[in-house]
Amino acid sequence: MNRIALLLRGLPGSGKTTTAALLRDSLVPAVRISNDSVRYMARPRDFSDFTLVASELGCLDLALSYLDSGFTPVIDGVFEDVDFLAAQQLRFQRKGMRLVTITLEGPLADLLDRNNARDPLARMDEDRVRELHRQFRPAGLLLGIHDKQPEEVADDVLDLLELTAQETETEPPATEDVDLLFLRHGAPDYPGDTYPDPYAMALSPRGRDEARAARAAVERFAPEVVYTSDFLRARETATLATAGLDAEVREETALRERVFHAFAGLDLNEVRRHLGPEADRVLTGNSDLCDLDGEESYEQARDRVLEFFAALTARHPGRRVLVVGHGGPHHWLLERALGAQLRGVRALRWDTGHLSRFRIGPDAVAVDFVNRSPEDIARSPQPAKEAP
Repeated sequence: MNRIALLLRGLPGSGKTTTAALLRDSLVPAVRISNDSVRYMARPRDFSDFTLVASELGCLDLALSYLDSGFTPVIDGVFEDVDFLAAQQLRFQRKGMRLVTITLEGPLADLLDRNNARDPLARMDEDRVRELHRQFRPAGLLLGIHDKQPEEVADDVLDLLELTAQETETEPPATEDVDLLFLRHGAPDYPGDTYPDPYAMALSPRGRDEARAARAAVERFAPEVVYTSDFLRARETATLATAGLDAEVREETALRERVFHAFAGLDLNEVRRHLGPEADRVLTGNSDLCDLDGEESYEQARDRVLEFFAALTARHPGRRVLVVGHGGPHHWLLERALGAQLRGVRALRWDTGHLSRFRIGPDAVAVDFVNRSPEDIARSPQPAKEAP
């Protein structure tokens, strides 16, 4: 049942609440998400479009979060708008998950009898039930409830879920796009008066804290493949951020930051004499407009990085990939996503220990977000895809 959320919809009196509770107990680890309960937490608590749309969307957001944590959500509610449900099914699919909708159907007379037998506080106005019945449209899988006890309905739902899970297993991957989470290394321990040696410059204490702080977001993303630059600050970040994960960390020279290796260990005043007017830009991390004889050019570095990312869809189609690296490679991948030339322009922040997310296809790159903190990601529902 992994990566499947169940949405149980039907009119008042169709037994959604009891059936959903039974299913939650059968699908452990699972969570029941009641639309009525979510709506009840807000004011106003009416049945206006404003409150219904907000509560239904809240239920599905909560379901995504629980799915991402390994639970099977069982959502119950009326969910009258089938167009809304179709859009949500597509939303789940794009996140590598599946929303299975089951509509409980019963005769109006049965529904009215069941509704009248409910606790007065939970009972719906009879005219409202009749109105819903007139305009209620089926969606997803249909399941008749006439003359059935909730336990029987729950068993029928489990049978339908089993068939759905089997269909999911035999379906081809929905996409070959690579889902890529890009983590910037933690703050490095810069030498005070010399140009840093990238193979020797480790993380600072703050940088190690940032790498450890990224672990929760990385665990939630659940990468199937991990790549890191072979520069020390990136390797240390990858080791700390993936600690406890069953994932091999692969060092990749193509992910290196562009640096001037001949300057490693050289006094900064001497570096400034060599670089002239470009010194301040280079020493603060932007060497885009500076080329030196015997060193990798800007174009060579950019091509190196983009060739690596372009090859990912062939290497890891449809997989989740974590990359731990630097500002330059991130900048060039962002350029590719935006279809822009940004040489020398570093207007978009990407802080140490922060993350960006991309979708990389055979012919295009899309960006989901840039420069989000691990804390923000760990608190929000994240798209994650079941490993094949």
